[in-house]
Amino acid sequence: MWGFLLLLTFCSAFEIFIVPHSHCDPGWIETVKWYYDRQARNILNNIVSILQKDSRRKIVWSETSFLKMWMDEQSDEKINLFKSFVKNGQIEFVGGGYVQNDEANPDFEMVIRQLETGHQYLNKEFGITKVRVGWQIDPFGHSALTPSLWSKFGYEFLVTNRINVGLRDELRRDGNIEFLWEGVNFGHNESIFTHNLYDHYDPPQVLHPYKNHCFGYGPISDNILNRCLNIIYNLFNERKSAYKHDKLMLLYGDDFYYMNSDEGEKLYKRIEALRDYAEKSNEYPNMKIKIATASEYFDAVKNSKPKLSVYKGDLLPYVNFRAGWEPAHWTGYYTTRPHLKQTIYYTHKLVRATEIVLALSKGKSFFASESSLALHHDAITGTCRPQVVEDYTNRLIDEQKSARKAINDAIKNKFPKAEAKFALALPYRVLIVYNPLNWEATCLLHLEVSNDIFIQIKNWRGEYVLLQSVSNLLDDKKTVYMKLSLPALSFVTLFAIEKTEYSEYCDEKSEESETDRSIKDKHFSINFNDFGLVQEITKPSLNYNLKQEFWTYSGNRGGAYIFHPPSNGNEITDMSLDKILVSKGSILETVEVVWRRQRRSFDIDYYYQKIILYGQSRFIWKYGLYATNNEEILVRFSSNNINGEKWLLTSNSGDLRERKYYQESASKKGSNMYPAPGGFAVKLDDEYLQVFPKFSIGVAMVNEGSFELLLHRNLGQDDNFGLSTGVDDKKFVHYHFEIELNKLSQKSYWKSYLEAKTDIYTFTLSNLADFSISDKPWLEGELIEKDWKRETVYSLGFSSNDLYLSSLVAKNSQLVMRVLNLKDTSQKLSVNGFEFLNKKLFDGFLDADTVQSRWDKGDEFVFSQKPDSSYPKFAAKGDREENEGQDLLKPFELATFEVKVVPAKVEESIVEEKNEAIEEKTKEIQETVENEAERNEEQVAENEIKAETQETNEETTEKKDITEQEPREQEPIEQETTNPKEETKENEEEKPAIEQESSQADADPIVPIIENKGIAEAEQESDSEAVFIPQENQETPEEESKQEYSKSHDGEAETIEATENEEKQEEAKKEKIDRIPIKDIRNPSIDIVKNVYGTAPVIIENPESAQTGVTALQRLEYAVVICLSGISVMSIILYFRSKKKRKE
Repeated sequence: MWGFLLLLTFCSAFEIFIVPHSHCDPGWIETVKWYYDRQARNILNNIVSILQKDSRRKIVWSETSFLKMWMDEQSDEKINLFKSFVKNGQIEFVGGGYVQNDEANPDFEMVIRQLETGHQYLNKEFGITKVRVGWQIDPFGHSALTPSLWSKFGYEFLVTNRINVGLRDELRRDGNIEFLWEGVNFGHNESIFTHNLYDHYDPPQVLHPYKNHCFGYGPISDNILNRCLNIIYNLFNERKSAYKHDKLMLLYGDDFYYMNSDEGEKLYKRIEALRDYAEKSNEYPNMKIKIATASEYFDAVKNSKPKLSVYKGDLLPYVNFRAGWEPAHWTGYYTTRPHLKQTIYYTHKLVRATEIVLALSKGKSFFASESSLALHHDAITGTCRPQVVEDYTNRLIDEQKSARKAINDAIKNKFPKAEAKFALALPYRVLIVYNPLNWEATCLLHLEVSNDIFIQIKNWRGEYVLLQSVSNLLDDKKTVYMKLSLPALSFVTLFAIEKTEYSEYCDEKSEESETDRSIKDKHFSINFNDFGLVQEITKPSLNYNLKQEFWTYSGNRGGAYIFHPPSNGNEITDMSLDKILVSKGSILETVEVVWRRQRRSFDIDYYYQKIILYGQSRFIWKYGLYATNNEEILVRFSSNNINGEKWLLTSNSGDLRERKYYQESASKKGSNMYPAPGGFAVKLDDEYLQVFPKFSIGVAMVNEGSFELLLHRNLGQDDNFGLSTGVDDKKFVHYHFEIELNKLSQKSYWKSYLEAKTDIYTFTLSNLADFSISDKPWLEGELIEKDWKRETVYSLGFSSNDLYLSSLVAKNSQLVMRVLNLKDTSQKLSVNGFEFLNKKLFDGFLDADTVQSRWDKGDEFVFSQKPDSSYPKFAAKGDREENEGQDLLKPFELATFEVKVVPAKVEESIVEEKNEAIEEKTKEIQETVENEAERNEEQVAENEIKAETQETNEETTEKKDITEQEPREQEPIEQETTNPKEETKENEEEKPAIEQESSQADADPIVPIIENKGIAEAEQESDSEAVFIPQENQETPEEESKQEYSKSHDGEAETIEATENEEKQEEAKKEKIDRIPIKDIRNPSIDIVKNVYGTAPVIIENPESAQTGVTALQRLEYAVVICLSGISVMSIILYFRSKKKRKE
């Protein structure tokens, strides 16, 4: 004994940190409410009771969703008591998000949103501005998105758990169980200290209440405590080689721990007895036991200054072992319950669109609780029971309704009353289309229409829209397509007019064929076989073989979590071709295929595929299908153009990761499957087939020349990982992919991904009186029987082709904006109408330069079993620069700023460019005038000499002749001046289009968030009248529309007579004054410059200024215009005078 004690005396001291926690799943076997009512509420009540008894007791809590439910029903007294525990450090919030999100299926914006939702609540209730410890202890594998995003939120430490067991063994063996993890390059090579749990998040057996080898069930004695300390000492010696320091963290909790008050008290007393015995015992003088929070452990590690190895891969897929089974690859959940995944993705995208509108129009925020909840690692994964799936779905639908209502409330007053801008045939229905991208978006919209009616559509400028109708194979309707270029971050109106007979501008019927086997546009040609499956994709001068097949795997060994096919699968042979229809028209070419697959107990008996080419550099590929009992459905593609080892790249939505095919048996096929929330790319010779899904999906490498997409799963049995049921999923699922085939670059992939993933929203105006919109079919909208006397566009004012507006939310009376640099070079941050203030951490509470942990970096390590897979295609461009500017964005940097809306202004570069253009044009005209003047002087001098030699009577006769010939002399002059007139006419015809483009590009934000000005006051200003300086003889848009309308719509109720007296029309033109309502924030200099260049009427912001005249800048600009006009007129006069003299 004394020898043992002497050995301990000479050993260095080590510390054991026991960290109590309770892992509470907000939905899994039961619903969120069920778990709260029966477990989570009791746990939080017991935590208060337990901590109240001893100020040295501590615990960590991660599930903000349950915390909010509990706080909402507590008394002020109990809330204040709980807050006191947070303040004195007895309770530490870890994770900080609304849930512990899954890491394989969500994209980066979804993950950020759930973290923000949690942080927003913690800040509001507890004043917390930073959560230090990330807590991802239950997700099934870890994405490289995680270290990057958690770093940008200001986390200093990250706790992970479920990784490939082979990798975990290597980390333990090599002392790398804690490492620096470098993830996605969002502008910086950021890393985070990552602690992967040695075993799991339950206690080691020595402390486990149900696996106890120490305490037993009797009274606690010194002998028992001594035995327990000896076991803990041996445990430390067993694990210490995995770490680079002498600290050990033991988690003291499990699923729904501390639910019983008495049991919770007993658990704390056990570890308190151990702690106290170790403090007073002479037998273990070098062992210190602490009941601690997670950050206490990490601070101790930080102070020991270990040198940590670096890891740059991701930690997917998760692989573990079941007793008596082969390795289990947790890759099935990449696709499990695809309909739920689709609903979650749609809701998140709608929430993003809502947040931006609310922030800019109302200065309000949207609390995305349900969409954040749905990112829980047993929700979006589909690894929950059917009643839980239904509960999540209903919650999401409710949040969608709330989001649409919020959008409706935000834009109600943003289409103010105005003079009718163009004529419309009565009656009509109105659609409101919202483009949530901050650049002009070309999109393909469609409406479902009965075959017995036709429709016409006018856009927000009063122009007819080209329409093409395509027959539906599955019902007696037709789909009417339109291709629109929508202005950046704007709402626009479309006016739909129903017709019972075809007339001009109605939807044109496609040319249809059931025998054609190809479709094409200027970018692609796609060929398919007689069964309707794709065989080849052709580009100009390039052919790519791409053989398509539908395959099925038996599901009798897989489950909700794992993909474990018993064989290599089979091509589906029980599908019969029902119909192929190729439709071609002026907008698009499409092929739709329907196959029949009869199955009992299924209401739907068909699959469908639809491919659409519409003249863009990408095309649309759709599927509709289901899975029968105990099968998994995949679509497989093979190509002899696939070459090389790393021909598959999958995107986690932050970067592309290279994947290498590993030869495995059928049962290990899951090892070659990866999640693709951001799409994937397949190398075909020198180009890449780039596939962008609307929601996450699993993609697998089948062999060295084939890949497949796991589309649906309907599994009859459990895979023995806790769910205790199969995946009974009979939902019919609609897939939408956007496809490109071109060279690959980080810049092009980012832009394509963002465009493909973003939804364009079409709302129906259901009630004009209160401007109510809905998502109902357009034919259920109000039938309007009066002129549209409102504005037709509402722009939110943020426009940029080089930045992506990822998020804009209102927080604590400030606007927090997140942008992504889409350039592969650094750029200075500047957006017209916005002032960028402080760079922030992602939750917007602290500045981005808040000091974070710095670690001594060691060597990089790789996973020996897959050393060539999971690493980024495009490497980061270096570490963070210490003194970089606040407004300088590095290539592809994702950054958050506090911003302020300011009056939009013309950028100096634009003014300088236009001034240079004026100077250049002036110089050109002056040179022309001078040259012409010289020629005129020479001609005049020559004519004077001739005139002096002529007789007086000849001069008199000649003058008479000239007078008689003047009408004839005008003919050549008129012919000479015809070209300038025609050119002017052509310019005038082009002018409206220029005006439209300019007005879109330079549109000012309609934003009521103004310094020292309330929302109501700003909205009141938006309806105030303005004084305008009319342009002479300028025909109004209303009159132009009326004339065009009358030419092609004689006899209709709204037709304007085309035979009116021309003199009356000219008189009406002179009297008519354009009136455009002033926007909420307006800089008149913009419109003055526009007027100088002939693209807009001049607006005087203050009516009183009309009496005092224009500013000095305005006078100068008018002087330039007058000078140019005068020079032009003089040039023409001199030119024709010289012509006349020469004739004389």
